[in-house]
Amino acid sequence: MSSFAGRMKEYPNISLDRFDKENLHARAYCLSHCHKDHMKGLKGPFMKRRLQSSRNVKLYCSFVTKELLLSNPKYAFWEDHIVPLELDSPTQICLLDEAFLVEGPRGNVLYTGDFRLAEGDASRIELLHSGTRVKDIRSVYLDTTFYDPRFYQIPSRETCLSGIRELVRDWIGKSARHVVWLNCKAAYGYEYLFTNLGEEFDTQMEEYLHGNRLPCGAVAPDGTPLRIVSVKPSTMWFGERSRRNSVVVKTGANSYRACFSFHSSYSELNDFLTYLQPINIYPSVIPLGLTLADVSELPLGELKRTRAERPAHQCGDSDSGNGLFEGPDLAPTRKKMALNQEEKG
Repeated sequence: MSSFAGRMKEYPNISLDRFDKENLHARAYCLSHCHKDHMKGLKGPFMKRRLQSSRNVKLYCSFVTKELLLSNPKYAFWEDHIVPLELDSPTQICLLDEAFLVEGPRGNVLYTGDFRLAEGDASRIELLHSGTRVKDIRSVYLDTTFYDPRFYQIPSRETCLSGIRELVRDWIGKSARHVVWLNCKAAYGYEYLFTNLGEEFDTQMEEYLHGNRLPCGAVAPDGTPLRIVSVKPSTMWFGERSRRNSVVVKTGANSYRACFSFHSSYSELNDFLTYLQPINIYPSVIPLGLTLADVSELPLGELKRTRAERPAHQCGDSDSGNGLFEGPDLAPTRKKMALNQEEKG
C-alpha cells in the first residue's frame, strides 16, 4: 500500500506520481511510468481544469511514458504540457530509469517509482556521482514494496527469463498447437519478458495482457484447438510460500507461476542505501501485512548518514543464501566499482 502522498518535503511545488487532492496545486509534475497506481488523478476533471488555467504547468517523464500516455485519448489534454526527458540527462529534474533525481537549493532528493536495481548497480549510474564521488543525497523517497526480510533475495530478471525460456521451449516443442500465454496483471512493465521471449520463439508467444482468464476458443490456423499453458509472473505469491526453491512452479494442469519483480528486494535496497548514505529515508510503500511503524523499525535508520563525512565503503561479496528469497540478517556489502572509489578526507 502506498504511503506517498505525491510531494517531497524539500520541493513541495513538485508532485510525483500523484495528481489529486493537494497535488492539484503543484507547479510541475513527474510521472515515473504508466501503472495505474502511479496515475491517480492524472485524467481527472480537476486536473484538466488546472491545465486549462495554466499553460506553464509541465509533466516530466520518459519518451516511452509520453508515447504510452498519449496513445490513450483520455490523456490527450496533456500533450502540450509534457516534457520528455532523456535517460541520465543532467537537468534540474533528472530521470534515472523509473526514478527522479531533483537537484536544487534544498539539496539533492531522489524519488524511486517501481524500482528494481541489482546490487552494485548504483555505482554505474552516472547522475548519482559528481566526478568520482557519490553525490550528497539529502533524502530518498524509496519504493519499499519488498523491504521485508521475507523477500531478502528476489531472483533477477535474467534468472526468471531463463526459467520461463526453458518451460516455453519444452512446451512449444511438442507441436505447433502448443502455445504459451503470459498471464500478466498489467499492460506495461513486462516488455523485458515479451521482447526476449518473442525474439527467440516468435509466433508461438501469445500476448494476452488484458484480463486474468485463459483465452477461450483459441484455435490454430487450420481450426484445431490450441493447447495453451499459462505462465503468471508473480512475486508476492512466492514470498507467501514456505518452500520456494524454484523460479518457475507448476500450480495446475496447465498453469505456472514465475518469480518476476518490478521492485527491489530487501538486500538490494540495503545495498543501494548503504552506497548512497542519504540523510533522510522515507518509505513510500508499506509492505503487505506490515504497518508504517513496522517499516520504521526495520534497519532503514541504520542506513542513513549519521555524520557529515561519508565513511569509506568496504569491498566484498554478499552471501545471499540458497533459498529463493533467503539470506543472512546482516546487510550485504557493496561490490565496489573502481570508477567510484572515494577519497578519504
